[in-house]
Amino acid sequence: MEQVEQNKSVFLNTSLIATIGVLAAAVFWGTSFGVAKESMLYTGVLMFLVIRFCCTLLVIFPLVSKKLNKQVWLQLAPTGGILSIIYLAETYGLKHTTASNAAFLISLFIIFTPAVDALFNRHKLAVTDLFAGCIAIAGVWLLVGDSLNTVTFNIGNILILIAALGRAAFVVTTKKKMNQQHCDPMVATFIQLSVVTAVCISLLVFTVPVEQFIIPSAPEFWFYIGYLVIFCTLFAFYFQIMG
Repeated sequence: MEQVEQNKSVFLNTSLIATIGVLAAAVFWGTSFGVAKESMLYTGVLMFLVIRFCCTLLVIFPLVSKKLNKQVWLQLAPTGGILSIIYLAETYGLKHTTASNAAFLISLFIIFTPAVDALFNRHKLAVTDLFAGCIAIAGVWLLVGDSLNTVTFNIGNILILIAALGRAAFVVTTKKKMNQQHCDPMVATFIQLSVVTAVCISLLVFTVPVEQFIIPSAPEFWFYIGYLVIFCTLFAFYFQIMG
């Protein structure tokens, strides 16, 4: 009986930590748009993404190097492909819209996710999920509504909406893959971001002239990158997958 109570206590504590972590991750993600937009004043979109994710992988690799194996790679690599589309659409979209518009539009993935989950897994869409999603969107509106510009169908806003749909698909497929192949959330993050990094490097090499390969030296840029790597990528992804 005592063992059962201990296990129950551990489960509740873990669940609480995961919930708090996901909420904190949402806050960090919300701030990431303004930080990323400032970062891209120093260099191009693809170089920004390559620097951001190369730095992220350098931090993660020592933590996961002994846990990587071919089976896990094959299982989770496709989700990295989805994530590549998300980051490219999101970052190029941010280049052509405001940070507040981007933050609001990307938050729509909260509503898209239950719908995508119901479609992928062939079950009824729960009204409670939609209601919770609407409450969350209303919260985002209260936070950024005053600074929102008119949300028109320009290229930036369209790309952000594509990214929001992609995030919904990413959450659903990652959850499904993780149920099939249990692994450390940090390992999953490393594999997914490795795919994103490979895609961004390939696009950079084949689409951007060498003379435009600008690696900024400004301390502000590297401060932004550090914030994005630690809080908006490592922390946020770990708790998203854990949750």
